[in-house]
Amino acid sequence: MGEIPSTMDLIMERTKGMSLSPEEKEAFRREEMQKKAKGFKLRLLDDPAWSDEIAAAVEGVPRENRDLLWSLLWETMVDGLIEGEQPFKYLDIMEKLPQAREKQSLLKTVREELQSALKDRGKDRKKALIREKKKLASLGISGSAVVPKIPAGSGGDTAVRAAAESFRERLLENTRAA
Repeated sequence: MGEIPSTMDLIMERTKGMSLSPEEKEAFRREEMQKKAKGFKLRLLDDPAWSDEIAAAVEGVPRENRDLLWSLLWETMVDGLIEGEQPFKYLDIMEKLPQAREKQSLLKTVREELQSALKDRGKDRKKALIREKKKLASLGISGSAVVPKIPAGSGGDTAVRAAAESFRERLLENTRAA
């Protein structure tokens, strides 16, 4: 009586001779490094004191992946800086990464621009708050306990995002992952 082949035996028999193309291998390697970079980013955002341990972990990665991992980590931090609600936390962490050595003056400029945009955002939020209180007062709703909701986009958040976005290309210059 013949032996019944297992599912694994059938899979191995049918895939014999098949392999990934070099492009597929590179895409897979890049995807794996992207996942690691995102994980490192989350750790750094959770506790910036992890920076030394993460640097050691990245240095422990094989040489061909190390530069890719550093550049992907930098890219994810730049994306977070632009999209995040805590741009200064991102800047503080970015200043600890190796790419920051050559971009110190640019990071300083970004910090100054963001501070300026945040000051303007405070003024814009105050104007929006006054405008919303007037709308409520015209409807007969007023008093010291009234705190209106400020509509999204009217508080100057777009100015902060635009300030960060204006530096995106320069922050990513010479650090793009190959």
